[in-house]
Amino acid sequence: MTNTSTGTHTERGEETGDREADPAFRAGKAAAQNRWLLLVLGAVTVLAGVVALAMPFFASIAAALLVGWVLIASGVVGLFAAFRRNEGWHIAAAFALSLLAIVTGGLILVQPIAGILAITTLIIAYFAAAGILRIYYGAKSYGDGGGWMVAAGALSLLLAILLWFGLPFNAAWVPGVLLGLDLILWGALLIAFGMREGRQKAAV
Repeated sequence: MTNTSTGTHTERGEETGDREADPAFRAGKAAAQNRWLLLVLGAVTVLAGVVALAMPFFASIAAALLVGWVLIASGVVGLFAAFRRNEGWHIAAAFALSLLAIVTGGLILVQPIAGILAITTLIIAYFAAAGILRIYYGAKSYGDGGGWMVAAGALSLLLAILLWFGLPFNAAWVPGVLLGLDLILWGALLIAFGMREGRQKAAV
């Protein structure tokens, strides 16, 4: 009887050790301990998304400035990484791309209106490309539920066409609206994750 009990405790200890060593388990445990932080961060993110939807032009400017700073930061990092390469043409190519990123980011910071126009154009290109790909792959599996993918692709393509013909006027609100929606969705996800971890902790 004693041996059986000892063996059971040993197996449970090994199982607990395996769970503690799992990165996903440690991340979930940390999230459960900081669930109020997740809830507050999620609420602030949702509020920021609502503000972005209420003021899409200013949100578009903020998105353009953010893209500009990201391009500059990535370009600076790329410059340092370029000189760590071995072959000469690799160094030249990495240096040129990094310099282009810095110059583009600087131009966006100087002319954010032109930046939101460029961002809107990229968004239109994304919707068009995604729509074409969804229609293509949906048509290949049309009999296996691909009709929904074709419909989604057609909607994406239609949205791209409408946005294209709305240029340059829709550039004042498209990036801001998409930024607001993204913030709201991300904030809602954080709130849901925090509430779920709280329920699981209470159940234990």
